This record gives sequence, structure tokens and C-alpha cells, in this order.
Amino acid sequence: MRSGGKNMAIPKQVEDHLERIFKDSEAEWSGEEGAFDKLCSSWEKKERLFSQQIKLLDMDELPELEAGDSRAALLLTFSGSLVSLGPGEKRWLEYASISLRTDVPDIVRCEATSLSSPAAYGKAAEFSSGPLKHTSALYKIVVCKEDVTPSEQEKRVREATVFLTNSFIHLNRDLTLPFSDQDAEQFNKQNIIAYLARKSGLTQDKIREVTDDYVSMMETGMLMGKTVSFGRLGRFSLSLKPSRKARIGRNPKTGEEITIPARGAHWSPNFKFSGSSKDKAEAMPLPEDEES
Repeated sequence: MRSGGKNMAIPKQVEDHLERIFKDSEAEWSGEEGAFDKLCSSWEKKERLFSQQIKLLDMDELPELEAGDSRAALLLTFSGSLVSLGPGEKRWLEYASISLRTDVPDIVRCEATSLSSPAAYGKAAEFSSGPLKHTSALYKIVVCKEDVTPSEQEKRVREATVFLTNSFIHLNRDLTLPFSDQDAEQFNKQNIIAYLARKSGLTQDKIREVTDDYVSMMETGMLMGKTVSFGRLGRFSLSLKPSRKARIGRNPKTGEEITIPARGAHWSPNFKFSGSSKDKAEAMPLPEDEES
């Protein structure tokens, strides 16, 4: 059914699922030339992002996860839904169903559940309790290594969940939105608050209140001359810029000479990214036209 272009080996079960989505879709994007190829390409990008994230977090892929295996895990279905399982015998669960036209995924959460039977490739995962009784067929099963502490396992799975859920939404938007609408930013404040509210089970007003207070405290600390941590992203600080005389420069766009006005000494905000953020950015896959 693919019309041409680069053809990665898409598993038959995945291609069948994509064909059903394509045939059932009445959206504008599905009537465009090469739409099915674009749908397949979007799935391939999701798989690459999943593999990259698992590699960064040093997790192992398994063909089967025993019901008694207490390690934190991620389960990816053929349909692109993501199940996150915390460590322990009675583990927390988060299920994110990411449809093509959505800015916020449908999320099901449970504080204590367990696998009713082994979770295996190509089969549905079944759970003993909670609102999610079973998934659709599993495509990927990954777990933390045995020597990783439970607290670190939880951290890695939560980090992967946020990254993958929002990355998949972003790819869906690129596929389904008209090109002129793709600047409608997914990662604006409104969409971030909506996602966090759905994920945490709180109201958007409460999330907005907490995030506004958090940002205000960071800004206050910075304005008081403190170096303020922004978690694993990096840290804010102020630096004193010396006075500057007027001078002649060039417009970077036109090359014309321009006068750059004098400016007195002043404080300027700085943000320094952490080594971890830089490493993750460097490890992200390059655009296809830059890979060679």
C-alpha cells in the first residue's frame, strides 16, 4: 500500500493497524497525496524515538515480562499506546492512549496493580486490578536493569513517559495539521498545564497556581542575585554587563552599516544548561537529510 520512498521494514501487524486508521479516517490530511506514506513515516519516527529514549535510560528490551518481575517497565502497543509500570509487586500504572488528533492524551492511572499473567510480544497485557483490565497487542517491552535501585527505576520510567507521550503527540500534529497551522505550539503553557492536570488527576486551575508560584519563586531568587536551580535542565543567574560605548556594526540580515547605541552597565539574566541536558540533546537523532 505504500507508494514509494524510503521503506523501512514495518511489522505486518503494525501496517495492518495503520491501514485501518487510514481507511477509517475522514480527516483532511488523509486525502492528501502520499498520506499513507506519511502515516507510516510517522510511525517509524516514533519507533526511533522510543529506541533512542530506552538507550539513553539504559533499559533492556524483553520478548516477555514475567508477572512476578518487579522491575519498572514500559509497554508499547502496536497501536502506539504507552503503558508505564512502577517498580514493586503492587505497582503504579499509567496508560496513555494517544490518538492522531489530540493535544492531550487520554490517561488512565492506578496506584496499585500487577500483571495477571506474563506480558509477551504480540499479546495483550492483562492486569489484576484497576480501571485498565488489558491492553491491545504489545509491540515493545522494556525494563530497567536488575542492579538499578527502585527509586531510580521510578525516575527513569516517569521521565521516559513524559518524553515519549509528548513526542508522539508532536508527531501526530505534524501529520494531521495543515502546514499553515503547525506553528500552533504544542508546548505552550496552556497545553502543558492541560497535560499535567490530566496526568496528575488535579484541576488545571490547581496546576496553573502551583506552576505560577514555582516560576515566581525562581524569578525572585534570580533577581536577589542567587543562582537558582531549574532541576535537571540547568540553572538561572544574573551577570553584570559592563557599560558599552556607541559603535558601528552591520545588520546581520542586510549587511548594512548600523549604529549600535551606547548602554550603561546593567544586570542580564543567564541560563546555563546542565551537562545532562547537553548529553541528551547530542544523543537525539538527526534529521534524515543530515544523517549522512
